Amino acid sequence: MPCNCKTPIMILLKFLDKFIALMLMLLVSNISMAKPLQPFSIILDWFVNPTHGPILIANELGYFKQQALQVNIITPADPNDTAKMIALGKADLGVGSDPQLLLLINQGIPLLRVGALIDQPLAALTSNDVKKLAQLKNKTVGYPVGGIDEMIVSLMLQHVGLNISDVELVNVHYNLVQALLSRRVDAIAGAMRNYEVPQLELAGIKIETFYPENYGVPPYAELNYIINQQHRHDKRFTKFFIAVTEATQYIKQHPQRAWQMIIKKHPELNTKLNAISWKMTYPLFPDNPSYTNQRRFMHLVSVLHQHGWLKSIEDYSNYVA
Repeated sequence: MPCNCKTPIMILLKFLDKFIALMLMLLVSNISMAKPLQPFSIILDWFVNPTHGPILIANELGYFKQQALQVNIITPADPNDTAKMIALGKADLGVGSDPQLLLLINQGIPLLRVGALIDQPLAALTSNDVKKLAQLKNKTVGYPVGGIDEMIVSLMLQHVGLNISDVELVNVHYNLVQALLSRRVDAIAGAMRNYEVPQLELAGIKIETFYPENYGVPPYAELNYIINQQHRHDKRFTKFFIAVTEATQYIKQHPQRAWQMIIKKHPELNTKLNAISWKMTYPLFPDNPSYTNQRRFMHLVSVLHQHGWLKSIEDYSNYVA
């Protein structure tokens, strides 16, 4: 009997036709099911740096887009502008600190804390002249941000029997390290223990570092997430936290790979100092960035009120989601 060699070829062609048709149906289905991306803007507290890891990685790995968010990351010209832009509705979410948030709420600015990026203090008071905090009497202290740093320094000094009037405060803006090295000031407040402190150590400067939480300042989040109170029910924030939670998990499982992604996108960060800062910082990212320890937050409110920094002891829990 002669062999019908065309039969297997015809079967294969029919199979390929069905396969291609199925793939086209799936493609069309996926396109029709794809949700349009919602615009979402995030304004940072300063220029891009290792502390923003979860936001940067969520963006790089597409976790935001998986949540149907088209994220625009904004760096402020002035770090003091972040909260103002949130209050004015010029950004959806911002990065700030708990003390800053409370001072702004005290001024009537409608902000709401919805989570934390770094849920512990990073700022410290650093000096290359004094060995004990009480030795700051009659000396100069440089600081970057008015109000917040003044408040932190005041609480720390009171803890060792001094008053804010016992030191001269000098606003050096963000030239903290240069101000200390040039001896313009005797100490600097607001120095980040994961940035300015290793920066000074890399420069070979012998320093003493005083941590606020050891000198009467209650623990607080150095970097929190804030939104406008009017938008507290916006579902985009839930999507945002799903994305940054996934990014945090990825970072902790692959810290070096994550860092390589960041410096590829932001080559200006590819320095020895930033590499050190990354290693110090990534373990501090909270596993649940949307969680707020209300009891701890209200303790901070109570202490600031007792020392006269907050006008009233109203229910500040309304300012935490």
